[in-house]
Amino acid sequence: MAALTSLHALIEALRDGAPINKVLLNRSRQDAKMGTVIELCRRRGVIFQLVPAEAVDRKAGARNQGVWAEIAPVSFSSLDSLLAAVKTGLVVILDGIEDTGNLGAIVRTAAAVEADGILVSIRGSAPVNDTVWKTSAGTLGKVRLVQSRNLTLDIEKLKKAGFWVAATDQRAGMNFYDFDFKGKTAVILGNESKGVSALLKKNADQLLAIPHAPAVESLNVSAAAAIILFEAYRQKKK
Repeated sequence: MAALTSLHALIEALRDGAPINKVLLNRSRQDAKMGTVIELCRRRGVIFQLVPAEAVDRKAGARNQGVWAEIAPVSFSSLDSLLAAVKTGLVVILDGIEDTGNLGAIVRTAAAVEADGILVSIRGSAPVNDTVWKTSAGTLGKVRLVQSRNLTLDIEKLKKAGFWVAATDQRAGMNFYDFDFKGKTAVILGNESKGVSALLKKNADQLLAIPHAPAVESLNVSAAAAIILFEAYRQKKK
């Protein structure tokens, strides 16, 4: 079970209908945000308790914002259901993202650009835990997550559904801002140290680079995701 200890993340999760089992609230904290949590819990029928600060600390650790919420495991979608619900024609493919902070940040960015969904490789990927919930700021429920057993096969399925597949590669000949994102597009982002695998690069229709100063070897994958996905969002909104 994942848990939330951030007020902002908890409020977003409650508003988004996240599967929250129960909530503990520091009864000595009385402010507008805590009032919002209580109101949302009542509205959604989520069990909550007003408890001493020590009770929250025992669950959440000493560094918390006066809340602790237990969240049921994330419900994953199938690729078929994702394709049946395509609206913006933007899909994110994560090839072995290991850091939970990066995963959460990418989920938040994907939600912000209205991506239809995220494909996550089952092998070698970060688990969807409390860190992911926290760094996603409660946006996990705003974008479909698909666990992929075979990214190569799923990429072929996306292509058959009309998607053009682009993978990040700093040695690529095309800069990301020269790519046409207006049509159905799937963007592959790779492992923090290894990047996108050679096999997935081979299966991509286009490799994209992010130009930057030569003194910097590479960008963090969540930063790269934000740069590319917001360019896709900008083009699609034109």
